[in-house]
Amino acid sequence: MTRRVLIGLVLIAACEQPVSEDATGSLGPMVFETADDDCRPARFTGTTGSLFVGAQTNGRLVVTSSLVSFWGPAREDAGVLIAGSRTDFANGTDVELVLGGEPTRRCGRLRYRWSDLGSDGGTRFLELKQVWQAIDVGCPEQYAHLPERDCSSTRRVRFTPTSACRLQCLTPNADDLTCGC
Repeated sequence: MTRRVLIGLVLIAACEQPVSEDATGSLGPMVFETADDDCRPARFTGTTGSLFVGAQTNGRLVVTSSLVSFWGPAREDAGVLIAGSRTDFANGTDVELVLGGEPTRRCGRLRYRWSDLGSDGGTRFLELKQVWQAIDVGCPEQYAHLPERDCSSTRRVRFTPTSACRLQCLTPNADDLTCGC
């Protein structure tokens, strides 16, 4: 009898709705501008494809940027950075990523923060601060985006919304996004 009750509880828990990470926002081009950058190669600047900026119901900022615009260009000696996108839920504090494919091999550490600088005339302004530490350029090709040495960059980002979309409707399309619903 106890076993049946436990199985029933597991099945009921399995049927619950998943936690939603949805947000409403817009697609549009982002333009990354250098404010301060001592990285080699320098972090990405320029216009991206259509990417996403939105907010969750609690007001938390959501940014979906291309992998190239977030990580920066691949080093000449390290292969190619694959096309794709990265979604960040900005929480007002630094996010820390440890880069490395296995516990015994660390390729570096990245601390970063997205900040909302406000809007002006339909254009939204963001800032992306990144600090790269303990860089090991001898790491595998999957870490082609690592800069050549420890460094930091601060980039201002201009976002011009062109069409409304929800985060759950985003469809990756090479190096940008389309709205799939």
